[in-house]
Amino acid sequence: MGKAFMISFEEAKELLLKEISLAKIENYEVNTSRGLITALSILSPIDSPPFNQAAVDGYAFRIKDLKKFKCLKICGESTAGKVFEGKCESGNCIRIFTGAAVPDSLDTVVMQEHVTVRQEEMIPDNENITRGSNIRYRGSQIRKREIAIPKFERITSGSIGLLYSLGITTVRCFKKPAIAVIVTGNELIAPGKDLEEGCIYESNSFMLKSVLNEHGFEDISIFHAADNLQNTIEIFKEASKEHDFVLFTGGISVGDYDFVGKALSNQKVQAIFYKVKQKPGKPIYFGMKNKKVIFGLPGNPASVMVCFYEYVLPALYRSMGYPTPFAKEMLLPVNGNYSKKSGMVHFLRAYTDLRTVTILEGQESYKLLPFCKANCIVVIDEEVVEVKEGDHVRVQMVNHLN
Repeated sequence: MGKAFMISFEEAKELLLKEISLAKIENYEVNTSRGLITALSILSPIDSPPFNQAAVDGYAFRIKDLKKFKCLKICGESTAGKVFEGKCESGNCIRIFTGAAVPDSLDTVVMQEHVTVRQEEMIPDNENITRGSNIRYRGSQIRKREIAIPKFERITSGSIGLLYSLGITTVRCFKKPAIAVIVTGNELIAPGKDLEEGCIYESNSFMLKSVLNEHGFEDISIFHAADNLQNTIEIFKEASKEHDFVLFTGGISVGDYDFVGKALSNQKVQAIFYKVKQKPGKPIYFGMKNKKVIFGLPGNPASVMVCFYEYVLPALYRSMGYPTPFAKEMLLPVNGNYSKKSGMVHFLRAYTDLRTVTILEGQESYKLLPFCKANCIVVIDEEVVEVKEGDHVRVQMVNHLN
């Protein structure tokens, strides 16, 4: 199952980038596209603004008329959505409001606070008005057929606003994957039922579904596999039919009742790697079959969460077209000391105020309590054996893309 030796964290990341292929392209309604990556450059179908537009409430006129006339006669008005259709003769001006169309024959707008109005005549208080003042010119934001949003760009709330302002209602993006979570373990009891002796409550599926939802993934199905080879195979076959990603929790080690590796081998899944030099989450499995992505995550909940952030989430983002899917990192001074043996990278649940970072108590792989308080993960490199207070350490924000 996989390589016969453990690989480094950096090697695992390189393999992830190499093996994950882009998802298929689909049409999405703009209002459902936040967080997706554009598969094609989006061209503007119109000039924006689509006409010369007043930037303030005030009066529109020709700048040359100020040199001929001390005051300008108000001959009409232009409001947002209602264009002035008359003719503004020399020596005249029109009342205009923010967002309204400026007639092509006029070239300047003065704010209403900077004029005096007497008997339907407008007198500017300031003679140093320049041509083009307070006008948003047609196409000054973007011209028709120019690129509004380039390919491989993440759709944000701002993007959605821009697209709708251009009259665009659908976009072509890389598909958001459908995800199956397969829970293994005969000792697991559904929360709410009486806890039998030797059993524990199942929490990994709820935790994974929640963190996937938190990152914008909604198409999630939960499966349960008994601790036997045939059932694990059947559940995997069912789950992989309609899902792009399959996440096993538990059953990936080599114990007598660990059947995930055997089931994946039986189903001719290509094992890319198995076991990484890390703590927690050493026995992580990554494989591929027919462009479907399969992860075997450890059963201990803290290991599940660490492996989710370090591998599963980047793999999901990679398939969606994110050019840099891994967590962004910063260097911060650490509060307190930490020591470990060389040979493994350590992922430590921590809390940061963005000035310093504190490694939390209870780093064992079965303990979830630190994740209730953590807002980041501290990464201690493989070769490092001691970190002293004040040393700078690598810090990954848990919500690194939000």
